[in-house]
Amino acid sequence: MGLFDLSGKVAVVTGATKGIGFGVARQLAAHGARVVVASRSQSQCDAIAAEIERDCAAAPGMVRGVACDIDKLPDIGALARRSLELFGGVDILVCNAAILPFIGPSEQTPPELFDRILTTNVHHNFRLCQAFRRSMAERGGGSIILIGSTAGHTASPSIMAYSLAKAGLAHMARNLGDDLAAERIRVNCVAPGFVRSYSSQPIVDNPQAVKAIADGVPLGRIGEPDDIAGAVVFLASAAGAYVTGNTILVDGGATMLSSPQLRRGIPGVEAGTSYN
Repeated sequence: MGLFDLSGKVAVVTGATKGIGFGVARQLAAHGARVVVASRSQSQCDAIAAEIERDCAAAPGMVRGVACDIDKLPDIGALARRSLELFGGVDILVCNAAILPFIGPSEQTPPELFDRILTTNVHHNFRLCQAFRRSMAERGGGSIILIGSTAGHTASPSIMAYSLAKAGLAHMARNLGDDLAAERIRVNCVAPGFVRSYSSQPIVDNPQAVKAIADGVPLGRIGEPDDIAGAVVFLASAAGAYVTGNTILVDGGATMLSSPQLRRGIPGVEAGTSYN
């Protein structure tokens, strides 16, 4: 078995009918996993499950759809139970579902929306981890991957609630990584930069906006869902067996940059100048 071979593994991916979640579910199946595609609409889940099976030339029934709205705690328990019924256990959980941020000055963020963003993106993802913890431990361990964001690693006041929630997921990975290590469950976070996806489509449809974003990325382009899926496959597989409690930033190098002034040089200071 190769380091990235997921044959015999069972994965659950939330928010899996579009964008990053779809890309992750497809690549997990392509690497041999049986996959539960979870999202709010059962018909969409079923359609995407069938599409992934066709794309991956997978055996019928290898990818199944289960409706789950992570905003509803009973749905989370139902997803865990149904996944066990379908495949007998779960080895990989990818917590991708999230709600979009309020974009605007932090002082104008509606209180009820602020609360909902943190509840859905942090509290309910924690409940997802709790719902699958026991079954993973009973199978000898597993891998939980939280989908965060580089917004949780930089100052992002125009999307403050969202950035706080995504920072919380990175710290959740540290805490659960420690807490679940004795049960051989690894917990990590993948933090994408700007990625072409369903939620970013209005920006992606604007060539000037895409160019402006890509110009601030050392690799010179925006991300694609498969860029994120590759990191998830690594963490889900034997290749990532010694990685837990960590966050992998998948952002084309954007967050490694210093201030624009230091990158371009400081006005009035000639190159080669030194101070002793």
